[in-house]
Amino acid sequence: MDAKYINPFINGAINALETMVGIELERKTPYLKQENKTQGDISGIIGFAGNDVSGAVAMSFPQPLALKVYKMMMGESVFRITQDVEDCVGELANMVAGGAKTEFAEMGLSFHISIPTVVVGQGHNLVQKIDAPVMVIPFGVGKSRLMMEVTMKLSHNVGG
Repeated sequence: MDAKYINPFINGAINALETMVGIELERKTPYLKQENKTQGDISGIIGFAGNDVSGAVAMSFPQPLALKVYKMMMGESVFRITQDVEDCVGELANMVAGGAKTEFAEMGLSFHISIPTVVVGQGHNLVQKIDAPVMVIPFGVGKSRLMMEVTMKLSHNVGG
């Protein structure tokens, strides 16, 4: 998968978490996903589709990091994943996809994004609906790790 199509999602994650939440991300080495199981306890997933491109982006958090992000965004502490934490993780995925959508528009590619889906459960499965590789971009957040998964398929009239 061409880096120019992954970078908008990376930039979206950095903007959402560093700029809006104040959490510093340390980008780790991306790799192709080999199995459906995630390394998180909660994932926010946004699908996207258009004439040019279709796919999905998922943000998977371990519970302690999800609770920290929620506290930093909302100013209140919770001690387990609640509906409000789920909404927060879904909104973060939405911000990442929205940021990427803006960068794709600058490349002349357009798509619509879905409403977020949130999956909760240790080591849950994320199965992508399109036949394309899934790139995992890990981010270090202190001693924790946030995993972003991106899969996309370009239409035949778009190079890539």
